[in-house]
Parts: sequence; structure tokens; C-alpha cells
Amino acid sequence: MRSAQRRPQRNLTAFLGALLGMFLCACGGGSDESSSTTTALSAASAANDLQAPKRRALAYDRQGVTAIVVASDGRAVGVANSDGSVRLLDASGSRETKVLKPQGGAVAAGLVFSADGRYLAAVGRDSVAQVWNIETGERRFLLRGHEHSLRSIAASADGAVIATGGEETRVMVWDGATGRLKRIFSGHTDFVNSVSVSADGRLLASGDAAARILVWDIATGQLLYTLRGHAKEVNAVVFNPDGKLLASAGEDGKVFLWDVAAGRQAAALEGQRAPVRSLAFSRDGALLAGGASDGKVEVWDMATRKVSLELAGSTSAVNALAFDGSNQGQLFVGNQESRLLSVRVPRDAAR
Repeated sequence: MRSAQRRPQRNLTAFLGALLGMFLCACGGGSDESSSTTTALSAASAANDLQAPKRRALAYDRQGVTAIVVASDGRAVGVANSDGSVRLLDASGSRETKVLKPQGGAVAAGLVFSADGRYLAAVGRDSVAQVWNIETGERRFLLRGHEHSLRSIAASADGAVIATGGEETRVMVWDGATGRLKRIFSGHTDFVNSVSVSADGRLLASGDAAARILVWDIATGQLLYTLRGHAKEVNAVVFNPDGKLLASAGEDGKVFLWDVAAGRQAAALEGQRAPVRSLAFSRDGALLAGGASDGKVEVWDMATRKVSLELAGSTSAVNALAFDGSNQGQLFVGNQESRLLSVRVPRDAAR
């Protein structure tokens, strides 16, 4: 009698695994590994989603500027807006050079450039990530596999590894050159608000609505650490340029630095007074900027781990931040009122 009760659950899991496997094959998702491995990953993630507790994450409420990214050569700035547009600007951020329209007009919640600056990838609120050729404005390929709206995208420095996450418990890793699915990471129990890939493409960090940060080895798929310290949702995670530190920010107003090698908290930064929505390291890693829901931007010196500058130019929540590509101290700030601010951070801000 007991075995008869268990059989339907096994059949359901097997059915979901097979269904997801067929879906990935049909839409171009794939793996550098065997198809059996991909199916096993899909089945495990489906079972994980079935067992996940009731969602308690905050609704996605970002308006205005939703994402900012600067090309590695510093020659272009990408800005996503809640009206569905993705604008390309010159290096100063003052002149518009092109406007891209996501498929279906969906809001882009995150942006990354390829290493050579020729392609721009965006995750949308329609569960699909799109990659454009910025010279022609044509779509290069779509990243399909998620079943729910996305909230974040990140890439390695060379663009070879792309990670996406959103309103489900899975994080997906893609081949940046081909758009093929490489791995599915399961382990979260609530929405994934932010993802970050180390510059060398070895590590993936993902922060969720359950106040946890998971750090993964991308090559092996191994979960290395579960980092706890935030009391509320984790809104942003970002590796510093050398990958030795991970910064996180949360709805609890806290900003933490984590020692990546040791898997432990290295510092709790002070200065912020409201929920922190966005984080960005300068290109040399000397500065960390954090944008809050009260419109304030704190800039911390990573040598002293103290606030070196407070910016108060925004009158609404700061949704996105990005430093310039030439390490000249220009900081782009995007807020809830669709304003893109450009602020000069003095070089002596990092002492």
C-alpha cells in the first residue's frame, strides 16, 4: 500500500523531467554535457520547484531606469527603461546613438555587453533573454528556458559565460558565444533577485528573496557556500574585479563584503539608511557604490571600507549603477523617475 502511494509522485517527477528536456531541445537549449545529464538537471530542478515554499518575494516594482551597463572598452553605455526601450549612448552618456526594442516590448530588467562591445544581452520580464548586434540592431539569438519573468543577468569578463535568474528557484548558465544552455543550478527556495559571475567565469553568486546568497563552481556545478547575514531579501550581489570579494545589498539596508575563498563575511559596511537596490564596483575595484530606495548613493573606499562620498542628486529610488569603462571616476546613476545622472567621483575618493 505504501509503495502504491509513492508511485504517482515518481511518475510526476519523471514526466516533468522528460517534458522539460524536450522543451530545452526544441527551443535550442542544450549542454556541452550529455543529454542525460541535462534531463537529470531538469528533473531535479522541477522537483525542487514543486517542493518550494509559497512565494513571499516582493513584487517587481522598478520603474524608470531599470538597468545600466558600460562596455568594457568604455565606448558605449546601455540603459534599459521600464517603457520597454533599451537605449545605447556614447561614452559620456549624453548622446543617444541607437534604440533597441525587446521582443514584445517587455521591460528589460538587466543588461550585459559582450567583451568586444559588439553585442548586448538583456533579460526581460517575459522570461526570455535577448542578444542584439548593436551595430545593426538585429537580434543575434534568444535565450529560452526560464518559465517565469527574469530579474537579473550577469556575464564573465570575456562574455563566454552568461547567467540569468528571476521569479523561480533556478539559475541558468549559458554559452555566451552560441546561446546554448550549459547548466541549471537549483538550490534557492524563493525568487532570485540578482546574479553575478566572477570576471574569470569560474564562480556564480545568486541572491534571493529568502535572504540567502548561494555561491557555485560553474564548471562542476558544485554549491560551494550558502552565505547568510541579511535579514530580508537580497537585492544585489556583485563580484569585485579580481573575484576575491563579493558584495551584497539587501532590503534590510545592509551592505556586506564576503571573502570568497573562505566563504565568510569580511565586513559590514556602514552609511546606508534605507533598502539598497543596486551595487557597482569601479573598474579597478578601489570603490564600491550602492544605490538606495531613498535616492542616496554611498561610495565606499575598499581600502578603508569606510564611506568616502555620499551623493544625493537623485530624488527617487536608485535602481541601477555603473562606473565608466576607463576608470576615470564617472558614475552613472539610474532612478525611478527615468533620470540618468552622471556623477564625477573624485580620484581621491579612494585613499
